[in-house]
Parts: sequence; C-alpha cells; structure tokens
Amino acid sequence: MSNDLDFLFKPLVLVTGFGPFLNHPVNASWEAVKLINKEMLETKHNIELVLLEIPVTYENVDEFVPALWETHTPKLMIHVGVSSEASCITLETQAHRKGYQRQDYFEKCPPNNICTAEGAIRLHTKLNVERICKEFNGSCMDETSAISSKDAGRYLCEYIYYTSLSVDNSRTLFVHVPDIPKYPSEVTARALEKILELTLEQVIEMDSSREVTEKLKDVSLDNSRGENSAQNNL
Repeated sequence: MSNDLDFLFKPLVLVTGFGPFLNHPVNASWEAVKLINKEMLETKHNIELVLLEIPVTYENVDEFVPALWETHTPKLMIHVGVSSEASCITLETQAHRKGYQRQDYFEKCPPNNICTAEGAIRLHTKLNVERICKEFNGSCMDETSAISSKDAGRYLCEYIYYTSLSVDNSRTLFVHVPDIPKYPSEVTARALEKILELTLEQVIEMDSSREVTEKLKDVSLDNSRGENSAQNNL
C-alpha cells in the first residue's frame, strides 16, 4: 500500500524539447530530450519524469504550457531549445513579454508580437543559474560545459520560457543546446540529465526553506495569539 502511495505523491518533473522548424528539420533539443535516461532519474530521485515534444508554434505554447502547469503542478519545469549560435550548454536567466516578430512554423506571430501570458515586461528565474553552471562545470562532464545568458532569442524559446516563468519562476529553467554537429544528441542528453539533477536539488532546497519559514510564521502567530489571550484573561 505504501508503495502505491509513494507513486501517487512522487514529485513530477517536466522536460520539453521542440519539434522541427525552418533550417532545423531535425531539432537537436528534442533529439537530446528523448534520449534522457528516464528510468535512471526516476529511480535515483524518486520522481516521475515526463518528456514532451512541443511544436514550434506560438499557439501551441499558449495552449499546451499553461495546461501542463494546471494539470501536473510540476516540481520542476525545464524547457530545452536549440541555438545555432550556441557552442555549449546555455542556461537562460530571463525572458521578455514583447518583441516576438519572427514567424513560427505556421508563419504566424503572436498578436501585436506580445506573449499572451500575463506578467511584467521582463521575468527572471529565481533559480541560481550561475550556481548551476558552476556545479555543472565542476562535475565530470568533460565533453560539455555550461554558461548563463540573458538573451533567449525572442523566438519560441524565449516565448515558452516567459509563459512558464509567468506561472512559477521559482521552478522554471530554459536550456539552449548547440546543434547536433557541435554536440551529439547522446552527449547533450547526458548534460541535460546533470542539469536536471542540479536544478532539482536547488528547487528542493528552496521548497524546504520555504516550509521552514512558513512553520516559523505559524509558531510566531500562535505565540502571539496565546499572549493576547493571556492578557485578555488578566
């Protein structure tokens, strides 16, 4: 029975990659994401891992991404996209709401070139991206390296990032990966597994800290009520 309950309450981690688009008939992001060792990560971290391919259209992001958050309430959401300019694993720190003038796979742009998700002009992830890069580069990932970036490209990559950041920026990350000639898909997949582990560790730390803070607030509130009650009885 306990095993059944463990399965029901396992934290869920979502990792998305993009499908094909202009100049990328095979998208390096999904090619790597689908090679992530799902069983290993699920067993090692007691999580449920869902890997999804997202079509390269603004409408699909608008439709699918908020629904994924609402349906699954993920512990962690990692979006992965390809960058022809990237020479290593690139972790994005922010996303903008406006400026989406590049057409998607269906030759469309969002209305007024603005992301439909509500939020500030620019949203940042609360994850410590620099720490993730430092820990990644200090690990035994000899074939790859990681850097941070403030420019996610004002295309579907930044659009999907903004959409998820607007839901919960404390458990959302976007990762740009180089095209396949630079990193073979298997190499990128191993790098993404490590990024996932480091990011999940950070999210768990943040959640634990938040729980402790909430408990301390409750204790303080209870003490305050007790003092007020005692004074009223004097």
